[in-house]
Amino acid sequence: MPRTPPLSTGRGTAGFARAGRLDDWRVASDAELLCALAQSNEAALRELHCRYAPRLYTLAFQIQHPQPERGVQDACLLVARHADCHARTALEARLWILALAHQSLRATAQ
Repeated sequence: MPRTPPLSTGRGTAGFARAGRLDDWRVASDAELLCALAQSNEAALRELHCRYAPRLYTLAFQIQHPQPERGVQDACLLVARHADCHARTALEARLWILALAHQSLRATAQ
């Protein structure tokens, strides 16, 4: 049976015990990703982009964003920069991410 490496206690590990490995963000919840993003974890940012880019590209095309690729990247970076704000809301993490990204795409489409 393969041995699972122990969890690190360094940056980006808050609330991540159930994943088993620090680098396997695919099993983390959206709320766990936001906690890691609040601590500037780049792997969590990559996972956020993987999860949400398809939806955000669809939205960017629907609102006829002039530069959809850049708009999606900017939206993901905005979510990462404000990830610490999610803890102060009652919104589910997925809804908070999509609302902030939607607001960013609309603002940059003009």
